[in-house]
Amino acid sequence: MPNFKFKFESVRKVKETFEKKAQKELAQIDLFITKHQQLRQKLIDEINDLRNSAYRTKMNVSELQFIGGYDNVLRQQIDMQTEVIIQLEKKREKKIEEVVVKTKEKKMLNQLEETHKENFNKESNAVELKYFDEVAVQNFNKAKK
Repeated sequence: MPNFKFKFESVRKVKETFEKKAQKELAQIDLFITKHQQLRQKLIDEINDLRNSAYRTKMNVSELQFIGGYDNVLRQQIDMQTEVIIQLEKKREKKIEEVVVKTKEKKMLNQLEETHKENFNKESNAVELKYFDEVAVQNFNKAKK
């Protein structure tokens, strides 16, 4: 009995490779989002610490102006990090859609392989049954003689 060989095996391997690549890219995007969120949180914490320290100690006008300017710079950095996170979230959504499409393509090929394998097995069984029927007929004819 010959072995089953899926004729689209190379296509399936390519699809699996593309799916893994897309999943890896999605994981990298998630990592970038996490890093930027952590950086944003550090900036927010720094602003809060700056405000708390300003309330605790007496400062002259120039120090307050300096802290106010630094506060503005930190807020701008927070806004920039927020924009980066928003862009990465959009990129993540697109990548999720890409992964879903690639997974569907791979599943379709797997289903096609299963169908081809079932048909191959049916044909192999039919050939075997035909062979055994012929052997049985030959044995029957030999037994008659």
